[in-house]
Amino acid sequence: MTLVHVITVDDGRTTEQLVAAGDYGYAHSCVTSENFPVRHLGAGEREIVLLELHRDVSAPDAIAEAARQQLERPVHEDALYFGAQYPDVQRAGPVVFLHEPWLGYFGRLDVICLWTNAGRREIGLVGFEDLQPRDTRFAFVRAQP
Repeated sequence: MTLVHVITVDDGRTTEQLVAAGDYGYAHSCVTSENFPVRHLGAGEREIVLLELHRDVSAPDAIAEAARQQLERPVHEDALYFGAQYPDVQRAGPVVFLHEPWLGYFGRLDVICLWTNAGRREIGLVGFEDLQPRDTRFAFVRAQP
């Protein structure tokens, strides 16, 4: 486990407003309210824990490790709020949110990823079924008692 980041959620913003608040240099055109609508999670805080596994890893392996550490899978809203509230975290390496995947336009199961490319912060999509490289950190949620 690495650092825990506390995010405040359910403040009434839309997906587009959260992406704008993230002030990204690039935002994937599919990260919209149509595909990733902000649902009511219940106003409050959620603890996001970033797991670093230091090896190429599949989504099932990362999810299994998170379960061993009593962490839950995130929802896509966690990625939207996290990027807006912790803009510098992704500069240290990609952060993948293994939420319930979205079936993309070309049949790929996608999840939201935050990363940096050519010095600019980006919010985009990565394949849920793709092997993620060793420098990837996976965002999970600490279970609430």
